Amino acid sequence: MSEAIESTAASVFMDDRGLLHIVSNGTPSTKTTVRETFGAARTLTEHPVPTLFDARRWPVGGSDFWVAFIDVLPSVVSAGAILIEPDEVAGLGGFPRAVNRLMVPFEVFTEEDEAIAFLVPFIRSVDPEEE
Repeated sequence: MSEAIESTAASVFMDDRGLLHIVSNGTPSTKTTVRETFGAARTLTEHPVPTLFDARRWPVGGSDFWVAFIDVLPSVVSAGAILIEPDEVAGLGGFPRAVNRLMVPFEVFTEEDEAIAFLVPFIRSVDPEEE
């Protein structure tokens, strides 16, 4: 596992399987925090990778957050799983389905083991000669 990078709104680290983790710390998200957090993620990987967004402590973001999130998502994320509390599922609306349909595989989970099981098939082994 890589050492965690702390951004204003999240901890970012790569686990030993090759999954990127972005864990909300409870700070409200803005376009600035999105860019900062995804910038930290880009220091850990050169290619888009499967990513677990642990949003159980996330206080939701405004419209500027969502625009920035959509803008930077494909540069870092090859598949995404968002982990939330069961009572928060409805609050995401159709956003996850739209991302899944239009951008990258993206699903919502309330159990971490299920989210990881969804992401693991998207881990690609990288040929050292490609690096």
